[in-house]
Amino acid sequence: MKPVTIRTAADLPGPPELVWELLTDWERQADWMLEMSDVVVTSDHREGVGVEALATVKIGGISTRDVIRVDVWEPKRRLGLAHEGWVRGRGDMLLVAQPDGTTHLDWTEELVPPWGLLGAVGLRLFRPLLARTFRRDVNVLRKLVRSRAIPRYPGMNK
Repeated sequence: MKPVTIRTAADLPGPPELVWELLTDWERQADWMLEMSDVVVTSDHREGVGVEALATVKIGGISTRDVIRVDVWEPKRRLGLAHEGWVRGRGDMLLVAQPDGTTHLDWTEELVPPWGLLGAVGLRLFRPLLARTFRRDVNVLRKLVRSRAIPRYPGMNK
């Protein structure tokens, strides 16, 4: 089954190390991924390849448990997650430091639904809602980065 791909990009008003901290603060991801709640790290370690977590995700009135496993860990540069729950696939976040001290984020989700053809049709119908949801998440993340960057990095007030 071909995955549904959703891409989101944004310039974030803080350096990659700050953005990385927010991306990998597992239990606080719901601060900017508003469709997520109840995040619990289930692995023995919290950093690096192999970190596993479980979260409740609710989009469009449908709630599910998402099982994620980190499969790419390049601090301050790239985070890759395998979705191994009801919806399968992967998410990749690439951070690119900008000359002005900010960070460009490229976020790609490739999702494979359950239920074969029926699930594929349903996910394609939900694609616009998912794209809006991820854009909203990035806008919330931008505000969170700004609120943390200003006190830590004087002069960074974009």
